Amino acid sequence: MNKFIYSILKITAASLLFLSCEKVITITPPPYIGKVSIQSMLEPDSIPIVYFNKTVPYFDPKINFADLVIRNANIKITSGATTDVLQLDSVFDKVYCEYNYYYKGTVPVQMNKTYTLTIINGSDTYTASCSTSSLSKSTIDSTAYTANYKDLYGEHEGVIIYFRDVPAQANYYRYEMDRFIDTATKKAEVKIVSPCLGRDSVQVQELGRSVFNDIGQDGQQLKIVIEPAYSHSPGTKGYIRIQSIDKNAYDFFDQLDKQKLSQFNPFIEPVFLRDGQFGSKAIGYFSAMVKSNAAAFIYPE
Repeated sequence: MNKFIYSILKITAASLLFLSCEKVITITPPPYIGKVSIQSMLEPDSIPIVYFNKTVPYFDPKINFADLVIRNANIKITSGATTDVLQLDSVFDKVYCEYNYYYKGTVPVQMNKTYTLTIINGSDTYTASCSTSSLSKSTIDSTAYTANYKDLYGEHEGVIIYFRDVPAQANYYRYEMDRFIDTATKKAEVKIVSPCLGRDSVQVQELGRSVFNDIGQDGQQLKIVIEPAYSHSPGTKGYIRIQSIDKNAYDFFDQLDKQKLSQFNPFIEPVFLRDGQFGSKAIGYFSAMVKSNAAAFIYPE
């Protein structure tokens, strides 16, 4: 037997030995320690709304709004001598084809006020404060569209917004577009499938994934580029606003954006949502915002 054939037989035997040594290892994940999620963004002249939900493991089948909402909580928002007691409410979401649950108040939010949120759920109490005093509306100067721009997530089309930063104060911003979608619309390249929509269209609020600040650009004209969340055809119309948010919301959404980025980029250190306004007992934010003027936008392609 020549050396070449002998080498081939040795390699084949080693391969068969390796394949026959498979071993199934069962890994028991550590017990999941859940938190609660609290999300509330106060807007002047609007009724306060608080989303109070439980968190679940990533692969947990309980993903419906009805499964996640925490019921029978005692939630109130106070400002000075005024106390607004919030009640559990819901609205039917045609896109998800289920009811979306939240706690809703009755007293409109006012400018130049400090608000304190208190939630009592069984033996647990959560509290945080925010203020509408330091918020100033920005002004959208113009909008544009680009068929291709590149960011850390790759190459995309983008909506471009030019607006003036409010000078002499720290400012934080988030993008918002209101538009209509239907079953012909796609989100993240996946067609929206909802038996509740039928042939109807429904208005949605598209919020920017990233948040922005004015560090080093105080009082200047700012430019942000946002990748659309929903598909569109030429002539699709929407209304763009810039939300001026407080630092509570900025810190939360900035961490959330960095967490998402670390999931897609193997060269970025993993990011975890750190303790925020509610300490280690809950994730989320209790914040305030004001909106800019509405700018009509029509997709050219």
